[in-house]
Amino acid sequence: MDEPELRIGGWVQQKKRGKIRRLFSFLLIITVSLLVGGPTLVNFSNIEINDSLYLNSGVWNGPFQEENINEFNGHLKIKKMTYESLDGESGKLIILSLSSLISLEYFDMHTINVNKVKEEMKKEGLELTTNGNILSEINKNLPTNTNIYQWDAKATSEAFFFEDGEEIFVKVYSWNLDCGDKTICKGQTIICIALAKDLNYINQATEIIEKVK
Repeated sequence: MDEPELRIGGWVQQKKRGKIRRLFSFLLIITVSLLVGGPTLVNFSNIEINDSLYLNSGVWNGPFQEENINEFNGHLKIKKMTYESLDGESGKLIILSLSSLISLEYFDMHTINVNKVKEEMKKEGLELTTNGNILSEINKNLPTNTNIYQWDAKATSEAFFFEDGEEIFVKVYSWNLDCGDKTICKGQTIICIALAKDLNYINQATEIIEKVK
């Protein structure tokens, strides 16, 4: 009488193992598909600036140095644009639009922001002289999920916009765009890095940032 019960129990266990194997195979297929085909699903996102007082009046100009950058084998695509103050030496604004298949808000955004700032500072020939601060200020003209950071920096001999030895203010605004009514929600993060000799130009760059869409 025991033998049929053992066979039934064994059949149930095999059925459960079969479901687990099929689920694992399905997840493996999805993962491989995303790794291989993911880059084709991620596009470079355009950066638009609407009705900026300082751009419209010519106090700031751009965009310059437009670049499309692929990272992580194309899973992260970055469009970079820069703007400069009219005198070409007092202020510079770097805007990065990061596009990904999954929103970066699910990761450590602070680490992502800091790493991007450090990368851009190296390219600009600037050296951060402070650890930086996460500011608690609120800008009502920017999305509610905006993170704001501030550093002090110094131009090195490798700097090409600012002169060697100049002290520079660095202020950064970063936020994740809301998908709104889109059926498929892909990640887009905006990181704006304002560099200037004085706070007046930082404020001007902030006005431009407020118009980024």
